[in-house]
Amino acid sequence: MPPPAGLLPWPSPTAPAPRLTTTDPIACSGCTHEFDLEKPPVLEEVSDFFKGHGIEDFTFSRGRLSEWRCRAKLAVRGTSESPLIGLYQEGTHIVQDIPECRAHHPSINAAIKLLKQGISELNVQPFDEDAGTGELRYVQMTVTTYNTSIPVAQRYDQARVQVSLVWNSRDERSKNSEKLNLLQEFLWTNGGPRSNLHVIHSIWANFQTSTSNIIFGHKWRHIGGEADLWEHFGGVDISLDPYSFGQANTLSFNSLLHKLIKYVPRGSTVVDLYSGAGVIGLALAASRKCRSVKCVEINKMSKLSFEKSASRLPTNLGCTITWHNTDASVEPIHWLEGSSVAIVDPPRKGLHPSVINALQRVGLSERKAYKAKSSLTKIKDEKRPWILRAREPAVHVDSTIMEESSETWPETLIYISCGWESFKKDCKSLISHEAWYLENAHAFNFFPGTDSIEVLAIFRRESGTTQKKKKLKMKTKTKTKKKKSK
Repeated sequence: MPPPAGLLPWPSPTAPAPRLTTTDPIACSGCTHEFDLEKPPVLEEVSDFFKGHGIEDFTFSRGRLSEWRCRAKLAVRGTSESPLIGLYQEGTHIVQDIPECRAHHPSINAAIKLLKQGISELNVQPFDEDAGTGELRYVQMTVTTYNTSIPVAQRYDQARVQVSLVWNSRDERSKNSEKLNLLQEFLWTNGGPRSNLHVIHSIWANFQTSTSNIIFGHKWRHIGGEADLWEHFGGVDISLDPYSFGQANTLSFNSLLHKLIKYVPRGSTVVDLYSGAGVIGLALAASRKCRSVKCVEINKMSKLSFEKSASRLPTNLGCTITWHNTDASVEPIHWLEGSSVAIVDPPRKGLHPSVINALQRVGLSERKAYKAKSSLTKIKDEKRPWILRAREPAVHVDSTIMEESSETWPETLIYISCGWESFKKDCKSLISHEAWYLENAHAFNFFPGTDSIEVLAIFRRESGTTQKKKKLKMKTKTKTKKKKSK
């Protein structure tokens, strides 16, 4: 499959697969295997699963096999003289240093090298988990290839890095904040636009003192470089704050996004139930295929990124797009109502049972779904006023006036899965009640070197006509097999 316009071509299928890491793959928990990166071990099972469900044109995009990771969260341990920046070894809290990881974009490796120099020169103390002491706990490296001053073909190679330093203090007024300021100055002086190696895009600080395994605290501060990081996805400029969810493999995600847009019928009303900062919804709005897009997201921190991105949309899209801060698993029927297309991109554990149940009801009977929604009493709503507030959009873009019909329910379900085992379970639940049927599926190699695979599955709602077509198709297949056996 060719890459989306403006991105680097995939490695040649005939080229030898690279070795992924320079460290022991067993010690580095980021990798499960070094070779055959174009074939995740789970791929054969995935292919057989979809063939067993009648998907004959299942495709797999292997993507880029090295230098693909554009976002990395790394632990900082060791000493100031010899800092370790990397991942925990499997099942331990021992950090494996990965200075030249080939999965990382080269700019991340360059930024890590520069950060290590700063730690040593400024005597910054890496975090000691046992004692709870030290200054620098973690670092998040996020790549941006957005640079309109250079040709498109050069942008990936010349990408820059947003560095987020997780500092072991309550805020920027703490005693050790002077070291943080010195480290920021070192990174900007030696990696900023006036340096010989312009690799740093911006610098943020996050303040965390918790003894738990949670990486980030609640307080963020922009302390250097550009305030906004932009990337281009699906034909749309997207703002990505360091505290918003971001894809690690931006090339493969862009490929998936272009594929997804093709499955949305023109004139659709869309709801995205796990929207994050609204990347998918914004791309669909910009495609001019939709009359409305509703983005539903539980993380309130994603609102600012959505607002910034939406501000760059053209004004004449003819599409209303709204962003709602709420939990999609609470009364999902409300969000499905009025939408002809539902998009779900749940966490690794899969869809919440309430979302599965709502989709089953919609698939089996529109009237049952509507009845289930209508049965929610006014008293119940008043006891949970935050639900009512969430129904009012936190962000509303475009002045187009469009009344959504309560008679409309999803005919198309687009499921993006990062957890194969949970997807199989959810898929079985959706099709076992004959509420939905699986129409098509594609897989993407988001994490080469692991046994993980990203799935884009297209479901359509069952109807009497589709059931007859499926039965006829199965009969034809059976007759063909019998002829061949003779």
